[in-house]
This record gives sequence, structure tokens and C-alpha cells, in this order.
Amino acid sequence: MILVENLNYVVDKELNVYESVDILIKKENEKTKIVIGKNLLEKENLNKKDLKIIDGKNKCAMPGLTNTHTHIPMTLLRGIADDMILQNWLNDKIWPNEAKLTKEDVYYGSFLGGLEMLRFGITSFNEMYFFSEEILGATKEIGLKGVISFPIIDFGTPESKDLNKLLKMAEKFIKKHKDEKIVKPAIAPHAPYTCSKETYTTCKEIADEYNTLLHTHISETRYEVVEMENNIKMRPIEYLENIGVLDSNVIGAHCVWITKDEVKKLAKHNVKVSHCPGSNMKLASGGVMPLVEMLNEGVKVSIGTDGPASNNNLDILEEMKITALLHKAHRWDPTVGDIDTVLKMAFDSEILGFENNDIVLLDLNAPHLRPVNNIKSNIVYSANGNDVDTVIVNGRVLLENKKFIFGDKFLNNIYKKIGKIKEKFN
Repeated sequence: MILVENLNYVVDKELNVYESVDILIKKENEKTKIVIGKNLLEKENLNKKDLKIIDGKNKCAMPGLTNTHTHIPMTLLRGIADDMILQNWLNDKIWPNEAKLTKEDVYYGSFLGGLEMLRFGITSFNEMYFFSEEILGATKEIGLKGVISFPIIDFGTPESKDLNKLLKMAEKFIKKHKDEKIVKPAIAPHAPYTCSKETYTTCKEIADEYNTLLHTHISETRYEVVEMENNIKMRPIEYLENIGVLDSNVIGAHCVWITKDEVKKLAKHNVKVSHCPGSNMKLASGGVMPLVEMLNEGVKVSIGTDGPASNNNLDILEEMKITALLHKAHRWDPTVGDIDTVLKMAFDSEILGFENNDIVLLDLNAPHLRPVNNIKSNIVYSANGNDVDTVIVNGRVLLENKKFIFGDKFLNNIYKKIGKIKEKFN
């Protein structure tokens, strides 16, 4: 059991705020239970010898953050291609350099990305990148919760250029890991412009058979939407509905260039959406995802960073502020993207099938987090990932006093490996 004493503030999953309380984190029937209250040591009749006690003075506790669209091994490509048009960014820089990556490279890139998310208070994430086995392994070693989606592209990935082989590999990967606890396998047809109708329908069959998520990019740029309209007289969401893919087990990343009618289709089929405003703005995708319309129609929207090559970090606290500001500016309305809306989006791990029983402590002992007139405002508009002090996932302390549980020697070895890998790129 873990007792966090004398916390200044606690914000819970329902966005209730408590002041001057303790938090007890305990296991009951293999489930993590969280108790919030005053003087819990006495009230719960606890023995200090049975507890790990953490000092909560000058700290705020909140649920773990969720990042619903990532490509974490792309930490390796951070800063390699900035200020470029998306198609040139992909064709000239990203895909040629990704082709040089080995399984081992992806493992170390995943470890680096996992550590970055942990440092920023992210406890669950939704991943899409090749060499999924290595990503899953790194995620388990760190102790994060992750949906690891096996990527499918018609013209192949560095794992295989044979589409049929990739689909078989994806099914094998899902079958192998479907009963895991803190990681969940899934399938990820890349996008309507890189995957055929047959590819999508096969991926949907696999997702349905094994009760997994289907993770895909939808309508990220105007270019892909116009191309599809010109070629088949349908927009991406209409097309995915037409071929029977839209469903409650689908998470669509981006969804920038969509109409009100398409928003209604997403709501009708209970499709989940990952909003990635930082990446969309950096790649100048144009347009703004219609958040207000989505929320009004009841679409479940969460927040994603996208990959570190197009963001260039995995900081959801930063992304929360970007989300709030973008929609206010776009709508000329300061009331949209409000504090509670953004917090709900960032805390929603259930969208990935994980209960949010994680705790993140923010260090309030910094000038930019004082005074506290509204702690939820400070979280959304003032804090950033570096304010995260302690992270507890599934009842395990993975970061404490801004230090990883892994020793410096281990971390330096990871950084050394990353330094060698980057020598491959041009």
C-alpha cells in the first residue's frame, strides 16, 4: 500500500477538487483502489510498517494522463525534419530514414518514448508503429499501460513488404498478447490513402474476432480528402462507413478535415477520436478539428501528441493548453475548450479499455504554479510535463521526486544507444 500524506490538492476522475487530504492506494482482489480523505493513517487503521509513505506537501494529485495517438519510437527522428510540407516530410525524410531502423533500434526508441511519457505523467497510451513486439516489450519493462497496434500499409513496412504476411503477423501478434493485463494488442491500418478496401475489411475482421481496437488515421489533411473525392467521389469517413469499418472499436486519429455530416456519422457508429492539435498545427494540416460539433453530437474525444518527429514531444499537459487555446481562437469564443472539457479528455483512459487508477503528483513549488486560485486552471493553463514529480501506475511507483526507478547507469546506456542509432540518419 502507498499513502500520500498532506496533499495540498487532489483532482479526481470526476474533476472534484479536495484540499488538505491524503490518498491511500491499495490492492483489493488484484484491483487498485484509491481512497481520498483526511487523516487516513488513523481512519483506515494503518500500520506505517505496511506502507510506503510519500510526502504530498506542496503537491497536487490527479489521475494519470492518457495519450491516445502516438508513434513513440519516432523519438529517434526528433528534429530530423521540421518545417516541411507533410507529403515531403513523409516521402523525403521520414519513410527513407525509417527504412533504416532495426528491431533493436525500435526497442530503444520505444524505451526512450516510454520514459518521456512517464516523466510527463502519461500512464496509458495508444501506439501505432512497426516492430510492435519490441514496443510492447519496452512498455511492459517500464510498467506503463499501452494499446500496441500492429501497423498495416499496403506497400509494406520495414517488417515486411508483403501485405498478406503483415496481416498474418498482425493476427499472430494479437493472438499472442490478447490476455495481457497492462498491455493490449490491436491492429492499425494506416490510412484510407495507404490501405485498400480489402485491407481495411480484413483488419476490421481481425479486430472484431479478437475484441481489439482498430487504430487508424482519418482525414488528417485536405490533400488526402480531395484526392479521395476526385478518385472515388467519397470523403474518407463516408468511405469507411460504406465499407463497414466505422464502429465502436475504432479510434480515428486527427479527423481534421471533416464535415458536420461526417461528425454525425462518427457519433452514429460510436467511433472514438484522438485530437492531435500540436502535430496538426506544426505540419500545417490547415483546418481545425470540429471539437465543438463532436462534443455536441456525443463523440468521445481524447488527446494525442502524435509522434515526436511531428510535435516534437509527448507532453500531454502542454497539449491540453494547445487544445484549449486552438479552439478558442478558431471559434472566436473563449468559452469553448474549457478547463473541465480538456481535463476529461486527458484523463480518459477508458477509451483504451484501461481503468484510470493511476496517480500523478504535480510539484506546485514553482513560481508559474503560484498562487493557486483554481487548481484545475493551473493544471491546464500553467503546468507542463516537467512539473510532474511522482507517477504511480497500477499501485507501483515508477517515478518519484522526478527520478526514474531505473538507475543512472541504465539511463545512460539507453542514451548512448540512441546516440549511435541517430548516426544512421540523413
